Amino acid sequence: MSLDENKALAKRLYIEVFGAGNMGAADEILAPDCVSHAADAPPMIGPDQIKRQAFVLRGAIPDLVSTLEDQVAEGDRVASRWIGSGTNTGALMLPTGAIPATGKTIRFGELRIDRFANGRIVESWFIPDRLALWQQLGVLPAPAPTPKA
Repeated sequence: MSLDENKALAKRLYIEVFGAGNMGAADEILAPDCVSHAADAPPMIGPDQIKRQAFVLRGAIPDLVSTLEDQVAEGDRVASRWIGSGTNTGALMLPTGAIPATGKTIRFGELRIDRFANGRIVESWFIPDRLALWQQLGVLPAPAPTPKA
């Protein structure tokens, strides 16, 4: 596949799976044995990890809108920066328990590198901005404003 085709496929992941909630698209985009590397977790195999992540986010933010901000492609890899935004009207399910809905407008980002083979994503490395998300949800305190000189 061409670089532009790989970029379009990566974009589908954010727009269709996360933005539209089309979990079936994950099976078209990701190889059955794809490997996902989160910055703070062991590698996960298969598309179910992405589906779970999208399901959890869409449960907490049902009107989630995904916007692709930047993409760069070289060789068999595509690097993307996308933004998720919406209203937190559902509980956010975390391994430590549920965080109740706040009714707040939420905005967070993610950096992701996808490796492609045979027309599908076969490996990904991603870093979501959980700090910004958790601060907006009140799980962690927001930083104090910087005093003006």
